[in-house]
Amino acid sequence: MLTEASGELTERPWAAPPPAPAAVPQRTVVERAAPGAVPGGALLRVVDRIPAELVIADRRGALLPLVSGTTECAALLVGPGPLLDRLVDLFEDLWHEGRPPLPVPPLPVTAAPDALDLRVLDLLLAGLTDASAAKQLGVGLRTVQRRVKRLMELAGVTTRLQLGWYAAEQGWAVRD
Repeated sequence: MLTEASGELTERPWAAPPPAPAAVPQRTVVERAAPGAVPGGALLRVVDRIPAELVIADRRGALLPLVSGTTECAALLVGPGPLLDRLVDLFEDLWHEGRPPLPVPPLPVTAAPDALDLRVLDLLLAGLTDASAAKQLGVGLRTVQRRVKRLMELAGVTTRLQLGWYAAEQGWAVRD
């Protein structure tokens, strides 16, 4: 199966693959999977770009969602023949070029931001720069940068925008 970045094929009715029995391997190639978005035991590869969404079943048939300007759902069903052979080849090439998803190290149960972390976060969410936050808190610039890095590690994110979103979801950032 080739899917977009979210790991969902589409919002179409055929998007959610049925749970596969344990004896039947299901391989999936996705674009830029987020860490931790991988279901346990899934055979998954990550690539930078997939050329098309598709589902292949037992090398005997393929389903290609068709994109249209309407809300109607449509898909192309491909049976045995040269086109199916090329689609299987495409999947196999992407599978071999893909890389396994990055594992997410588990956070310690006690990992939580302390009072200074939350004050730094509050100032950054208010729009202050690292230097301005450091000055207002009476700490060094490097201390603020280390605290922001620690918060990002606790949240398991890579950007400050993601940190702000995560902080809001976790209740770290309570705004008046």
